[in-house]
Amino acid sequence: MLAPDRLLETSLFVNERDLERVTVALMRERALHLEVQEGEHWAPAPVWTERFEAYQTLAQRLDDVRSALGLNEAPLPLDEVEPHPSTDREDLEDELVRFETRVGSWRDDVQQVRRDIDDLQEAQRQLALLGPLDANVEDLRTLRHHHLAIGTLPEANVDRVAAALFQVAFVLVPLERRGARTLVAASTAHEDGHVLDRALRTAFFEPVELPAHVRGAPDEASDAVAADLEPARARREELDGHRAELARDLGPRVLAASAKARANVEACAAIRHFPYRDGVYVIAGWLARSRAARVEQRVRAVAEYPLVVETFPPNPGRRDVPSLVRNPSWLRPFEALVTTFGLAGYDEVDPTLVTAIVFLFTYGMMFGDMGHGALLFGVGLLLRRATSFGTVVAAAGATATGFGALYGVAFGAAVTPPLWLQPMHAIFPLLIAAVVAGAVILNLGFALNLISAWRTGDAPRFWLDKSGVLGAALYWALLGGGLAAYAGWIPTGAWLALLAPLAAAMWFREPLAERMRGAPVRPGAHVVTGFFELFEAVIAYLSNSLSFVRLGAFAVAHEGLSGVVLQYASGPMGWAVFLLGTALIVGFEGLIVGIQALRLQYYEFFGRFFQGTGTPFRPLSFSFAGGTDA
Repeated sequence: MLAPDRLLETSLFVNERDLERVTVALMRERALHLEVQEGEHWAPAPVWTERFEAYQTLAQRLDDVRSALGLNEAPLPLDEVEPHPSTDREDLEDELVRFETRVGSWRDDVQQVRRDIDDLQEAQRQLALLGPLDANVEDLRTLRHHHLAIGTLPEANVDRVAAALFQVAFVLVPLERRGARTLVAASTAHEDGHVLDRALRTAFFEPVELPAHVRGAPDEASDAVAADLEPARARREELDGHRAELARDLGPRVLAASAKARANVEACAAIRHFPYRDGVYVIAGWLARSRAARVEQRVRAVAEYPLVVETFPPNPGRRDVPSLVRNPSWLRPFEALVTTFGLAGYDEVDPTLVTAIVFLFTYGMMFGDMGHGALLFGVGLLLRRATSFGTVVAAAGATATGFGALYGVAFGAAVTPPLWLQPMHAIFPLLIAAVVAGAVILNLGFALNLISAWRTGDAPRFWLDKSGVLGAALYWALLGGGLAAYAGWIPTGAWLALLAPLAAAMWFREPLAERMRGAPVRPGAHVVTGFFELFEAVIAYLSNSLSFVRLGAFAVAHEGLSGVVLQYASGPMGWAVFLLGTALIVGFEGLIVGIQALRLQYYEFFGRFFQGTGTPFRPLSFSFAGGTDA
């Protein structure tokens, strides 16, 4: 829980006749982080890329069948499917052809009915536009000596079209105004039709098509079209019922075939990366040490031919080892507070537990109020139904409620004797307590950095880092020694005598680190840079500590803001002022306090020890399979 799981670098040498069984077993175990390795004379077999693409096509076609049938059921768990990539393809293709034959015939009928309905509805729309004309549609369609155009123009362009047609004989009749456009009928001799059409196009003319299958006046033709729509819509409803019958008949088989195709896609996607040579495939990757024995037992149980399994721990200091971070279920919602910054490296301390404690402590101290904390707790419980982050919100509310009890404050009012102090009446002690809390948190960061350095065997980092033994000693010499000298507990000369060698060591820590690593020592090259690093470290220690003053400042500001809401809530419409003010405090200020708590965590706390450059452990698995990784 406080560090990523220990891993073993694993290589399995598998006979090609066992490859599919072993791969499926590994995917179901969800324990191996695959690492693609290619060496001399070892390369992936192209046949598996071909199979992967073929199964992808099959899966897509089956998805099209599912979509056509309206099958919205959740995909079958792929862990329950037994894929055989080398033999399943032919059976799936035969099954798919049967599905597509039955569904295709129905889909063709549906598409034809939809086209008929669309054509009839378009005819209705066009006939509605022709309503102002007192002429039969077939007469307008069969003019012999005239070119006729009916459609709409922007109202401002009607006169412009008339002006543009001065060179030909024409008739332009505005029929009806429709919003910003005008329905017009324009006519000229057949031989001048192209001139009329060109002038209309430049004026943004939208023609009304004369329906080819209707007769009579526009009103009569529209009634005839409406009568034709009824049987077409009835046919569409009949086909919808037929789809439901097809879904009941084919649904289970389609879903099963789709799951098998997807399982084969996933299996081929993995196998196509395995190096191959002389009938042997290599499956290489990282395996949790706690799962190694079980996984080896599982693959040996399914293999029918000799199988070689090699496992060995990673070399110290190796950077490409993935991180398998596993926390108990109650702590997992807090992982987001860490992963937003980065993932713990393989040899780093996983800070999830410590981060949860620090975040909740700082949040509660800044937002301490029994009333507002209880409301935030309730909001968190509601959010848990939609997101696991609701657990973090609820925990923050509970912590704020606890600090509210220490302050004796609810909704900004002093309701009980404070168990510790009341922010507005003890500002200076509260600010001092905030700095002390910050010093504790920073030293916790020093300790975690020492643990990480010890785990990686990085002696220079352990002894000489700004957050190592030297850094912690300089920090306490500056703050603790300075306070002791200021209070008169130790002479100033003694404090300076303690501080000087630590500062000198920090100044020349790079040459010292080079000596520890056995590298050539070049002290002169680091004189200037070392001085500025010392200066930066001293400023950082002071500023990091003083940054925690905000814990007390926000607590005071919270009580003051809540008091203002209570003051105005005593007047007319007081209940509305109280509800609105409380909503703003819990929502807006609660968010700001959360941001401040994260800022302290990321910049002051994480800066001491956490790099967050880890690579996620992604086990070989079926994408849609359930269960927990590794």
